[in-house]
Amino acid sequence: MDKVVCTFSYGLCVISVEKIKVFLKEKKVRTKKLLSLFQDNKEKFLKSQENGVWMPIPQINAGKYIIKVVGFDALFSDDFEEKFEYEGFNIDIIDGVWIGDIELMQPFEKDVYCGDSISYQTIDGYTRYSGFKYDIPKGKYLICVKGYARKEIVDRKAINYGFQFKFKKIDEFNGYKNPREEKYDFNVANMK
Repeated sequence: MDKVVCTFSYGLCVISVEKIKVFLKEKKVRTKKLLSLFQDNKEKFLKSQENGVWMPIPQINAGKYIIKVVGFDALFSDDFEEKFEYEGFNIDIIDGVWIGDIELMQPFEKDVYCGDSISYQTIDGYTRYSGFKYDIPKGKYLICVKGYARKEIVDRKAINYGFQFKFKKIDEFNGYKNPREEKYDFNVANMK
């Protein structure tokens, strides 16, 4: 069964919770509103990218997205087509990696990240997921992210879009890429 993240905050993120805790301690950051911190303080944001603390996937439509990680999940079926591929984003994994709604950074509550998923119940009694954990071994990685769209868009209840992640282990980071730069368009739901 596909892992589906629901986002209502127009973004996803890839995070190493333990790395975030180390970064916050080193930088003497006390706020739990990390999304605001990184939006308002460009220097801290760029330092977080350089150190592989997290990767935002900004400016996507709110909605449901299939999440797949190479080596953990089946690849997208032939019903989907690849719309983009971006690679070379830093992530320093200490204790697995989480992929989820960017709103999990506002506020950042480290106790939420337990088990292998973060879920909530809708008013109608449906279970929705905000994030999933993948037990990727400790180390430095470069993230490759691909966006997929269903070839034939089906009704609103179907999940028509998704992201596939691949983690390439490396010895050391050599610079960094900023996923908030305009040259990166992650909004797969708006691509033709």
